[in-house]
Amino acid sequence: MKHLKTATILCFMGVSLSSEANVKTVDELWGEIFQKSYQQKSLGQEKEANEQGLARAERHWLPRAYVSGQWFNTNDPTQVFFNQLGQRAVEQADFNPSVLNRPGQKIFRFGSLGIDLPLYEGGMKQSQSTLFDHLVKSSEMELKAKKSEEYSEFSRQYGTVLISTQMNDRLKSLQGQLEKVLKSYQVGSQSNPMGYSGLLGLKGVLNRIEGILSETELKKGNAQNWINTKRQNAEAWTPATTQKVTDFIAENLSARTSTSYSSMILSQELKVRTLEEMKDMEKARFLPRIGLFAQNNLYSGNRDTATSQAYGLYVMWDLFNSDSYGRVGEANAKSMAAQAKLQAYKQEEQIMLSQLSESKTTLEKNLVLIDKSDSLLEEQSQNAVKLFGSGMMNALQLAEVINRRVDLLENKSLALTQYLDINSRLYQMKN
Repeated sequence: MKHLKTATILCFMGVSLSSEANVKTVDELWGEIFQKSYQQKSLGQEKEANEQGLARAERHWLPRAYVSGQWFNTNDPTQVFFNQLGQRAVEQADFNPSVLNRPGQKIFRFGSLGIDLPLYEGGMKQSQSTLFDHLVKSSEMELKAKKSEEYSEFSRQYGTVLISTQMNDRLKSLQGQLEKVLKSYQVGSQSNPMGYSGLLGLKGVLNRIEGILSETELKKGNAQNWINTKRQNAEAWTPATTQKVTDFIAENLSARTSTSYSSMILSQELKVRTLEEMKDMEKARFLPRIGLFAQNNLYSGNRDTATSQAYGLYVMWDLFNSDSYGRVGEANAKSMAAQAKLQAYKQEEQIMLSQLSESKTTLEKNLVLIDKSDSLLEEQSQNAVKLFGSGMMNALQLAEVINRRVDLLENKSLALTQYLDINSRLYQMKN
């Protein structure tokens, strides 16, 4: 018997510890989701790519060093003569017309080592550097925006679990009271219309409660499945908090920035600036390019090996290039289109922000009234059960009171869900 008691205690302790292990806080779940977010990883790689592009563009002022080499067998008169000249080994016999025209097959080796230092490129490379700087900052804002989007949706799902859990607790309490009443209710027979009708009314309310419980469990299960899929972990868990949903929202979904627009809008704004830089880059095609160069050459063949050097200043200016025409106009049109689209996004966001803020204020007032009504109806339903037990209220009247209580709980759950949704969207815009 002693061993049996010990085993029972250990069993209960194991269940308790297991239950505690499955309790998850908001921070724990969000940490898992954020760490494994594919969208964050994708945007992080895009940001890294833009940073690499910026680092490359900022090195535009460095010289270009190059080396090249050739080994070839040729009987081309021009190549044979000039490669022998490069070896500084031209002989008198080489000027014989028959030798010049038919030099025979010759093997040559040619190599060069050079450096090119651009001094002016029409501002193209500087514009490219600024463009990538905007892209890096845009990537940072996009990462922030996506984090806010994912967190707001996660909080909405976690809040749904809270609403469903608290709704179920209230309904199950009401269900228990009703089942207790039905067990002790003596209806007599169907020949007693009043009593039998009251029984049907109470059973109808009980069935309604069971139906709402099923729907609420489904919502809760869907929300938990969403979270488990995102965190890539299928273990069961329960919320660590029992706080009111409105307190949870105030603590976890409050605006943390005073910027006029969302991070996504700010990211798009930076992308528009990249198109403005693109216009300057296209304009640079029509400007001259100036630079310094130096090159060492090595010629080697069957006669000798020799070197030569060349250095100086170069100017390059495309007087006509059909591929360049229309590029500035195209870039300008894209920039103007992006500007208009950005303004449209800003306008829509401001309208949505205004609507959501007004809806939030209205719902806050309604929730205060619903809480007051909830307290009143809870007290009324308790009194109604007592009155029914003392015979001062019939079953139909009791069913009506409990039905109104269920109505209020449904309305409260709906209002909290709407309030949660509004705050999650506001969080996404203001963080």
